[in-house]
Amino acid sequence: MILKEYKLKYKGGLPFQAELSRVSNLIPHRHDKELELVYCLEGTVHLEAAEQKQTLHAGQLHSIDFGDIHCLWSEDDNTTLIFHLDLTRMPNWEYLKNIFFSCEDNHLYPYQKAAMASVKDIVLSLSHEYFTGNLDDAERFSRPLKELVDLLLKYFNWFNYENHDEHMNVDLFERFYRVLSYCINNYEKKITVSQLAAQENINRNYFSQFIGKSIFSSFSNMVNYIRCWHAEDLLLTTDMPNAEISYACGFSDPKYFYAAFKDLWGCTPSEHRQQYEEYYQECLRDPVNRKNETTLDDSTAAMILKDFMIRWHLDKTFDSVQ
Repeated sequence: MILKEYKLKYKGGLPFQAELSRVSNLIPHRHDKELELVYCLEGTVHLEAAEQKQTLHAGQLHSIDFGDIHCLWSEDDNTTLIFHLDLTRMPNWEYLKNIFFSCEDNHLYPYQKAAMASVKDIVLSLSHEYFTGNLDDAERFSRPLKELVDLLLKYFNWFNYENHDEHMNVDLFERFYRVLSYCINNYEKKITVSQLAAQENINRNYFSQFIGKSIFSSFSNMVNYIRCWHAEDLLLTTDMPNAEISYACGFSDPKYFYAAFKDLWGCTPSEHRQQYEEYYQECLRDPVNRKNETTLDDSTAAMILKDFMIRWHLDKTFDSVQ
C-alpha cells in the first residue's frame, strides 16, 4: 500500500475548505499543509491519526495535524463536518509548521472549554458560509481565521497540553518551540541533551527537567516520537524495509526503532503497516466509497448545518453544552 497526499479543492481562492459527510470508511490519507478539524455533529465516528485512536460522539471535535496519516470510519449513522485550513496561507506559516496541536473534546481541561466553544463557533460559521456560497468578499474571512489560529496557538498547542491552566510562560514556550523545531528539522541526525542544553545556555540537568515537565516526559521520548512520526510516513507511503526506515529516521539500531514505535504507537512497525493495508483494502470494497456517496452536496450540507447551529446556540444559552 502506498498512500498519497489527498489534494483538496478550494473555492474562491480561500485558505479553508469544508465537507459534510456520512462517514463509512474513509480511505487513509494525509494532507501536507492542512490542519484538519473533525467535528462529529450526529452519531459516532472513529478516528485514527498518527499514534492516536479516538471515538468522537455527537458534539465532539478533534484536530489532526498536517502530515498525520489518518482515517475515519463508523458503523453507525452519523453526520460529520470535516474542516481544512491551509496553514501555508496563514501569515505565520513559518512558525506554525513546527507546532503540534491537540484540540480535542476527549482531553479537555476546564480552562479550555470556553476556547473550544469559540473554535466550534468559528468552524461552524465559516463552514456555513462555505456551503451557502457567500464567498465573494474573501477579506471578511481574515479576522475569524486569525482568531481560530490564535485560539489554537494559545490553548491547544502541545506545550500547553499538560499545563492545566491558560497562563503560558512565553519564555519557556519559546524554548520548547526552539528545541522541538531543532528536533523536527534534524531528526535523522544524532541529537543529544548536552548539545541542545548548550544551545539553550542551560545545564544538562535543568534541560532534562524542563523537557520532563512537557507532554513528552523526557528528551528521549521527544526525539523518538518525531522519528517514529517520520517512520510511519515511510511505512505507509513506501515499500522500504523496516531496517532501512529505522536508519533513515535516525535510529542507531533497528531494535531501538521497534521498541520506540511499539511503545508510542502500541504495535510493531510491521503490524502497523499490515493493519493499514487491511483497512485500505476494506475501504476499497466499501460500496459507499465506490459510489462516492460519503460527501453531501452543498445545499443539503447548508440546511443540516443551519439546524445544528441553531441547536448548538440554544444549548449554549441554556448552559447544557458539554
